[in-house]
Amino acid sequence: MKQSDPLELVEPGSLARTGPVGRLMRLALGAACLWALWELVANVGAVIAAPIAAAVHPPVALLIAMAFWVISYLVNIGFSKSWGRRPAYASLAGFLAMGVVAFVIHGELNSPILGVPLFAWLTYFYGHLGLSFVVASVLATPGCEMRAIPELVGRMTGHGSAEHHCPSPLITKIDEWERQRIAA
Repeated sequence: MKQSDPLELVEPGSLARTGPVGRLMRLALGAACLWALWELVANVGAVIAAPIAAAVHPPVALLIAMAFWVISYLVNIGFSKSWGRRPAYASLAGFLAMGVVAFVIHGELNSPILGVPLFAWLTYFYGHLGLSFVVASVLATPGCEMRAIPELVGRMTGHGSAEHHCPSPLITKIDEWERQRIAA
């Protein structure tokens, strides 16, 4: 799915459930996201007090870049909204605004005024994504892992949950490979 395309949810039961390899891969990706979340929480003081210094540190810079790249998928697919790239643009606009406020008040960007929203945003992102991957691995959620939490809620309430094809070519190829091996 291109981020500018409308959200394309399909009826429950339209997509094949994930097999053992796909489930293990999702569990590993969930563990990686939750480890990133753990590292953020462990370094909360540094991120909040000096967000720019933290953001240029290569591991944190990579976490931020990945979050900006994926945030629109996470919000659109996870919440069944078709907002295109707006979640990423809104995030960027919010951080720019907080940076201006921090600079006006403190004369620099390294301020909790920018650090608190950055920490909260990254915590939300890696928490939501990590939990979604883990739940997807447990439930064998078909398609995109961002539909795992809606699927869990649907199971708990007795309602079906729409499905979505996974936008990640790597995950899709592994799922397709696994289905072909099982069918053979």
